[in-house]
Amino acid sequence: MNHNRSESISYRRLGYQFLLRRYLPQLVRIKISQRAIRTYYETHPVLVYDPPHDSTHTIIAFPGLSVHGYRDQRMTAVARALSCFGFRVIVPCISDIEQLIIHPATINKFAALIEAVAAHSQLNANQRQLGIFSASYSGGVALLAASYPQISTSIKAMCLIGTFADFRNVIRFVLDQEEIDEYARLILLRNLLSQSSYQNPEVIQLFDIAVADNGFKKKFPLLPHSLQNASKFASHFFCRLLEDAVFRHQVAQSALEEIDRREHWLTQFNLDKQFTNINFSISLIHGHHDQVIPSHESVFLHKRLGQLGKKSRLILTTLLDHGDFVLSRNLFVEVDRFAQGLGFFVHELCATST
Repeated sequence: MNHNRSESISYRRLGYQFLLRRYLPQLVRIKISQRAIRTYYETHPVLVYDPPHDSTHTIIAFPGLSVHGYRDQRMTAVARALSCFGFRVIVPCISDIEQLIIHPATINKFAALIEAVAAHSQLNANQRQLGIFSASYSGGVALLAASYPQISTSIKAMCLIGTFADFRNVIRFVLDQEEIDEYARLILLRNLLSQSSYQNPEVIQLFDIAVADNGFKKKFPLLPHSLQNASKFASHFFCRLLEDAVFRHQVAQSALEEIDRREHWLTQFNLDKQFTNINFSISLIHGHHDQVIPSHESVFLHKRLGQLGKKSRLILTTLLDHGDFVLSRNLFVEVDRFAQGLGFFVHELCATST
């Protein structure tokens, strides 16, 4: 009991240090440079955040499906905060993520990048096991990549914010729930349509415009004007997808079944069968009221990892929606809980192997 209490205090202390460095002005000078990493699939531009002194471990921070790409300010703040701990942090540009593409092939790209960084003579000079930080869709993809036998031995600890266990649950949730993040629905529908026989250039363009309006929070959105200039079919089809839940479900289900028959999406995006090779620690942090990926996805992950004897820590918090902070009635309690999840990741990454 005392041992568990001591660990919790340690996690909490490290977590508070992270939060202070994440949200308060930095006094530590972090060197940021641009490099490139070549893998079998593509050459990735990467931002490298170097600590002021020698790095202890290297962390790959995979960005999510954001219109801001790998230069998203949220990822920049996280990378700087982690670098202040003495970690070298690498934020990669992955073409699929930059283009908001949802596809199982991205798992292999993540895996290849992890493998390349782990073996890199400069970015991981001491050849230590890596840390992985990611969120949402990218978090699930990173965990799937990390479950490959040839990749898992390269990883020491992961921190996943609001990720999924079985992507079919996310698809149902995003398509059918009334109270949902529209940005996620737009991206998912665009992917289902563009990769199926429903593909129509004019409709896809309307989705591109809608995603940009939403993601960049444009003061003067372009979609209303674009809908007026679009063909009657395209504008009607687009609006009906967003406004008619029954029609949206029918079209999306048909598109998904077509894609799954061809490319086995649902099998490849299901984490439940992929835990055998995971021998690293995983910190799972999820917003109670996440409107993109429901929190029971992380609850399921934590339960399955525990059943298999894997080391993980689950933090459910009202401080997060889907990656952004929100005000909480029990602010101090929630911050304390959130800090423990972050601290667990830092602690496990630095812990001496036994």
